[in-house]
Amino acid sequence: MDTCKQSFVRYQGIMNLFIVEDSLLIQKRLVRFIEEIPGFHVVGVCGDIYEAYQQVKASDTDAMLLDLQLGDQNGLQLLKEVKENLPAIKVVVLTNHSTDDNRTQAMRAGADGFLDKSKDFAQIPDYLLRWQ
Repeated sequence: MDTCKQSFVRYQGIMNLFIVEDSLLIQKRLVRFIEEIPGFHVVGVCGDIYEAYQQVKASDTDAMLLDLQLGDQNGLQLLKEVKENLPAIKVVVLTNHSTDDNRTQAMRAGADGFLDKSKDFAQIPDYLLRWQ
């Protein structure tokens, strides 16, 4: 099933955000949540790290929300690839698997933030607004 959607619209003065999340329910919740924050636009949503990377490269992404556990894929792979090849993109890891080990690995791989989906959801705007 293709869970990727992308918009190539670029608005002046707007931060473009890409969401990498495999749960359709959480994808929809994040899009609604982000679109309510003034100055932000969701340019893409994808649940597959390989497809997400291709879409991020092709879009004008400024920031990314990235889940770590994407089916049988690991979001750390995408994080490393983005930080190596597209270092200007800010990445916040948003996961239900917020162990100390995952936090350490994500931060070493270049994450600009690390949030627990179950308790830190409301902190997303704080991270994003810092980068605007």
